[in-house]
Amino acid sequence: MTGRNRRKNRSRNTEEKIERKHIVLPEVVVSRIKEPRPVCSICGEPIGAIIEAISEPDGSYSHFDCVINRLREKYRVTEPDKISYIGHGNFAVFTKDEEGKFVIREKINYESNESYSNMLKYVEENRK
Repeated sequence: MTGRNRRKNRSRNTEEKIERKHIVLPEVVVSRIKEPRPVCSICGEPIGAIIEAISEPDGSYSHFDCVINRLREKYRVTEPDKISYIGHGNFAVFTKDEEGKFVIREKINYESNESYSNMLKYVEENRK
């Protein structure tokens, strides 16, 4: 038996001799959120998860994919151009440059800070 194997065996034996203690933690109460289930203002179908919704300027909510499709039509986005969410309620239409890299052709401010704040407030009001 090599020195290395002896160390391994010694570790196992030591671990087996250590008495295992179970720690019992106090019960923690986690507040639950009753997730709102608004109806999409574009397609009329329920929105399954509010996290996937985009707030509309009129205060209603829409599916993310429905908004993408609406913007694709409105801005006449066709191949090879693309439309994508770029964060903070903004979308952009991308086109390829001479080198084949995507660059922003047009930025679209869709969801205002106010409407985003209203969505957060809406979720908070629906907490249990």
